[in-house]
Amino acid sequence: MKVKVVLFGPQARLLPPGTRGNAASFDVEEGTTLAGLLDAVGVPAEGRSYVQLNGTRQELAAQVNDGDEVRVIVPLGGG
Repeated sequence: MKVKVVLFGPQARLLPPGTRGNAASFDVEEGTTLAGLLDAVGVPAEGRSYVQLNGTRQELAAQVNDGDEVRVIVPLGGG
């Protein structure tokens, strides 16, 4: 199965070498969870506070399917 991963800000450096932009496709096995996918990509635990699966925020235990898009949103501080 192929899953598209979109990373923002400094996390984009975790994408494979040669990646243009902030997105790359990854081959994953059936039954892979968001947590498992993010482990494989190398996203640190502290960078997983807001994860979207196909545009909807999901828990890390959610399974991914072929063609899904996963976005790891970097929270911004401000005031």
